[in-house]
Amino acid sequence: MSSLYHAHSGLRYLVLLAAVAALGALSYALATNRAVRPARILSTAFTGLLDLQILLGITLFLGGKFPDAVVGHLVCMVLALASTHGSSIVARRSGGERRELAIRLGGIALALLLIVVGIMAIGRGVFDSRPLSAG
Repeated sequence: MSSLYHAHSGLRYLVLLAAVAALGALSYALATNRAVRPARILSTAFTGLLDLQILLGITLFLGGKFPDAVVGHLVCMVLALASTHGSSIVARRSGGERRELAIRLGGIALALLLIVVGIMAIGRGVFDSRPLSAG
């Protein structure tokens, strides 16, 4: 479980980096009406990393004892995942390229906010690396 915890904790930085990169690419694409493909690729990369992060987190949750605060963390993360996947589905069906980019941008921004709130729900800072104490 220790190595799984460290993988989950370390992957958080890639998820955050992918979110910021996707937000930057989407914002650039919206502002300039160019570079739509890289924005889509970075959005998809963020979604894939978030999927993996959730899978690791659920595996950790099912495999061990954690403080009650982890339930709030888990709820925020599942909502972030729903925001990301939901906005992607709605964006694909939107019909216009600019509208698609704006919807994806909003979904990832909301997901990033929920991720930050979820990390703080377990009493940690976004970049804090100390282990959780088992409850």
